[in-house]
Amino acid sequence: MFRKKAKMDGQTTKESNRDGQPTEVTDGDGQTTEVSNGDGQTTEVSNGDGQTTEVSNGDGQTTEERKQLSSMVNAPFTKWYKKTKAIGNHSSKSYHLAAFERAKLFLQSIENPNTQISVRMDSAKEANIKENRHILKCVAETVLYCGRQCIALRGSAETHNSTGNPGNFLALMKLLANHNEKLKQHLEKPKLKNATYLSPQSQNEMIDVIGKHMIQAKVVEEVKHAQIYTVLADEVTSHNVELMPMCVRFVDNHLNIREELLEICALPRITGRHIATAIKNVLSHLGIEIADCRGQGYDGASNMSSENVGVQALIKKDAPKAVYMHCNGHCLNLVIARSCALPVVRNMIDKMKSSVIFFTSSPKREHLLKEVVDKGAHSTGKRKPLVDLCRTRWAARHDAYSHFYSAFIFIIKALEVMAHGLHTEEYSEDVTTGWDGKYKSEAYGLLSGLQNFGFILTFLTVYQVLSHLAGITVKLQSTSIDIIEAFSMVDEVKTVYKELRETIEDDFNQIYEQAVRMAAQVNVQPSRPRATGRQTHRENVPAGTVKDYYLRNMAIPFLDHVISEFNSRFSPLSVTASRLMGLIPSIQCNSDVTVDISEAVCLYQDDLPSPELIDQELKRWKLKWQTKSSEQRPSSCAEAIKECDEMIYPNIFKLFKIACTLPVTSCECERSASTLRRLNTFMRSNMGEDRMSSLALIHTHYDMAVDLDEAVQIYSKMHPRRLELMSILIP
Repeated sequence: MFRKKAKMDGQTTKESNRDGQPTEVTDGDGQTTEVSNGDGQTTEVSNGDGQTTEVSNGDGQTTEERKQLSSMVNAPFTKWYKKTKAIGNHSSKSYHLAAFERAKLFLQSIENPNTQISVRMDSAKEANIKENRHILKCVAETVLYCGRQCIALRGSAETHNSTGNPGNFLALMKLLANHNEKLKQHLEKPKLKNATYLSPQSQNEMIDVIGKHMIQAKVVEEVKHAQIYTVLADEVTSHNVELMPMCVRFVDNHLNIREELLEICALPRITGRHIATAIKNVLSHLGIEIADCRGQGYDGASNMSSENVGVQALIKKDAPKAVYMHCNGHCLNLVIARSCALPVVRNMIDKMKSSVIFFTSSPKREHLLKEVVDKGAHSTGKRKPLVDLCRTRWAARHDAYSHFYSAFIFIIKALEVMAHGLHTEEYSEDVTTGWDGKYKSEAYGLLSGLQNFGFILTFLTVYQVLSHLAGITVKLQSTSIDIIEAFSMVDEVKTVYKELRETIEDDFNQIYEQAVRMAAQVNVQPSRPRATGRQTHRENVPAGTVKDYYLRNMAIPFLDHVISEFNSRFSPLSVTASRLMGLIPSIQCNSDVTVDISEAVCLYQDDLPSPELIDQELKRWKLKWQTKSSEQRPSSCAEAIKECDEMIYPNIFKLFKIACTLPVTSCECERSASTLRRLNTFMRSNMGEDRMSSLALIHTHYDMAVDLDEAVQIYSKMHPRRLELMSILIP
């Protein structure tokens, strides 16, 4: 029934009803107003002055007509002795049947909402939206696959019916369409020709949704929940563009240490000011408070480490507690590089590298070496190809030393085939003939350098002395290692080298005997360089025997260099770790060690809930572990924080969290930079910064779950779309 509030000026208003008939509404002076019902009939009702107004009811009957109905409508039924006849007559009346039908429809609409008029009207729209979202979900799935596999999306002819290479994105869409009828219809005959969502622009938007709005947003949320974090950054050049992978280190909700890529941003220059500005802009854009930064992990370059204009100094202006830590992986490589700067060691490495390059740079020469190895090592079944020496990682360099040691005899034999034409009867004619003068000359020079007792002895000394670093190099690259554990590993290796220095004569005797046996296999006798009156470019310590000469001029200086570099390069690690070592149960319960954490408490006083109670907590914490065996006591912060109850030990828990957050290496940045080698290839050198950063996030966080329905929902909300993807009536 239509209703209209009367105006107060006594005027009559006409307004059409549902059937288009005019309706008169009474004003405030008591005039009658005629109001039509849904069936076009009117009913009189009285106004405030006692006058009547006709108002229609829902059945199309007036009030006068309603008064004529039975008592079951207007009054209670009391004549129960006539109930059978009265109820029978009432049940056949039209108004009863109409009321019963309306009640039935009302109950049905409540019990089954899908039968409501609004839902029936939007059923076609709902089906259309579901189909459009299904197609967009296929687009998101294809983008996610290409991003995770780090393969290019674009092609040379990006049209559905092109004869050329359409690119991986469209090719995968066609492949999915073979098993998806709705997608196939969309590709062959889209509803809107300008809304296929297959264009490069649509690809970029979906890449941005998955990379930035989902993966990056999840990492940022976890960082904010952790409250404190560490910044890791390293600059890298790709296609003459300076890029900076920026990572964060934090402790997640499960108390696990994690290092995650946050963004890859372009740098106009690689000065400390530009890099620090880029870091601050990224943190500000993502809503991460820079004041919560507790650590900085970079390399040792001056633009990073300078105390005046370096990145670490500029970041400390906004985050005074952000302790700078030189990447310990870089420190380890610098130890090796500086130790190998001795002339005798440097000459050995140069000869070794020249030999590796000589064989690996030519298929014919490498085929010769392979045949020599296959003929000589068939009994062991081992085949170790030569590996070039890596300039940055000792783990890879150690493999190169190991492979060279295994192939040394075969290298000598292959060089003899080329230089002197020996052993021709043992190998095929294809590899023993056809060597011109240039190759023979190079082979002869390498052969004379390798068939030298000094080279063999120096190689074995360096190989065996530095073998103690192979394991620690790999462990330091782990993202879950904390600063206390790193310090323990470094201190253990330093102890090994100090012990080796004290027993150098006995250990060198074993190396010397091994070198004599190795030299005998290639017809080389122990010898030493001749001595002259003045020698300024090589060692000239007096010695009576060949063994003493190399012990005094090569082995001892080399080992002293290693120990000296260890002490200088890892001193900042020792200082930082010593502040928090007293929290570790295995150290705290050791009666021989006394460690004070007052310096750490003073530094992080504002972060602790109640620093005045830290001494009482330490007593309870120590008593907890004194009753347990040494095997049950945690020896690192990563283990101890999982055994520390935040409610019982709030201050100690906070210090453990800070210790776990402090950086150890910046290897995660280097791993992210390695992603650029696979992502930003020469075929994709013009890729934009946003697309590249999002694709790097998708590829780096390969195992992170991505909800495609959520991706479609975010994509549809970015801006109005031509295809229907959302409805306020459809959830």
